[in-house]
Amino acid sequence: MLSEEETQELREMAASATLREDFRIMRRNSRAMERNIGVDELAHWLTVMGRICPGVPKPQRFVKYSKVEV
Repeated sequence: MLSEEETQELREMAASATLREDFRIMRRNSRAMERNIGVDELAHWLTVMGRICPGVPKPQRFVKYSKVEV
């Protein structure tokens, strides 16, 4: 169950035309993974991801795999 604050935040995000367009761009680009992209497209994608996921990423613990089968 979402809190009232979380519900309001999701409603505000859904009302954002910019955010919806950013997600459309990411969906379209994810479908075109096999093609090469230019520097401008990469810069735009990184800008979009920075807007959606702001802040410094959390450090992740390294996972050492001792038995890997190919």
